[in-house]
Amino acid sequence: MGERKGQNHYYPADFNYKVHKNLNNYHGTHALRERAKKIKEGILTIRFEMPFNVWCLGCNNHVGMGVRYNAEKKKIGMYYTTPLYEFRMKCHLCDNYYVIRTDPKNFDYELVEGLRRQEKRFDPADLNNLGAVDRTFNLKLSSDAMFKKEHDADDKQKLESEETSLARLEWIQSRMHDDYSVNAYLRKAFRGEKKSLNDRRTADEDLKKRLSTSIHLQPELSDDKILAKQMLTYKDSTKSYEDRSSQIKEEILSKPLFGESSRPSTSNDAKSIVKEQLRKKRTSFDTFRSTDLDDVKRNRNGLGIIHCKQEDPSYRNNDTQKMENYSPIKSQLPDLKESKNPVKPEMSGISGSTNAPFSNLSVLAGYGSDSSE
Repeated sequence: MGERKGQNHYYPADFNYKVHKNLNNYHGTHALRERAKKIKEGILTIRFEMPFNVWCLGCNNHVGMGVRYNAEKKKIGMYYTTPLYEFRMKCHLCDNYYVIRTDPKNFDYELVEGLRRQEKRFDPADLNNLGAVDRTFNLKLSSDAMFKKEHDADDKQKLESEETSLARLEWIQSRMHDDYSVNAYLRKAFRGEKKSLNDRRTADEDLKKRLSTSIHLQPELSDDKILAKQMLTYKDSTKSYEDRSSQIKEEILSKPLFGESSRPSTSNDAKSIVKEQLRKKRTSFDTFRSTDLDDVKRNRNGLGIIHCKQEDPSYRNNDTQKMENYSPIKSQLPDLKESKNPVKPEMSGISGSTNAPFSNLSVLAGYGSDSSE
């Protein structure tokens, strides 16, 4: 729609081009609207930016460089062919007004009313600094002998005035000069640097010896560590996706199903562990079988039946004699005559001897018997 802006204006029937010239004159308006409110007086409202730091003379407040105002701009004259402009604006902190004019002669601004400049300007020559290069000054020195003579006289006068200050500076330098401290400081710095170089050289020689190479090694940099990490995680991009997938599958299948931690470290360790366990079981079993008290308890609790041959009366007599020696156990045996289901003597496999103190036992256990059935 931008290309139709100049064609979509309505021209009334009483519009006369010779009288009104344009629609703004016909309606009594201006294209700049409120900014051109005083355009008949030659005043146009613009945005003016403060070119340097100033002090307000009405409220004595500081106005920094770059602060912007709505200023009334008007033309007040000419400097040769360059127009002179004046800017009038109101202070944003008080009711005071500023008036500033352009100065094309000095390439600067002139403060006319309501403010003063914060002086930060100086001549580099006053501070013994080099100023801007002025080529006309050099040309004048080479072409005008009288000007050169005057300039030489000024230089000699400046040298005489600065001679005392130069002598004082030399005296201060000579008083603060200390050769021993400066030399000690430098030697200490050199010793530390030499030690670090020797350590680095030793490490490089060790590395070259281990790698069997004679290449000169450069100092290690932080970028080298980053590059080394990238090389470790580098993947060959020339291989296809199928090749990489098959390689990963082969690596997975080549690994054992169970971890290595569950297996014994060596076969000798496993054999020694098994032998130790068997030895402990054999020792405990022999101890259990050798005690006579355990035999009595097994006979009392009825853990089994003793089987022996009828023609071997020595076994029964020895067993009866062994049990008679344990008088405390004899008193603790229960009376089996009151049992509802008494067991007959012939069922136990023992002859019915009335002299045996344990003839009424229902079951006798004898795990340690060597007799056969």
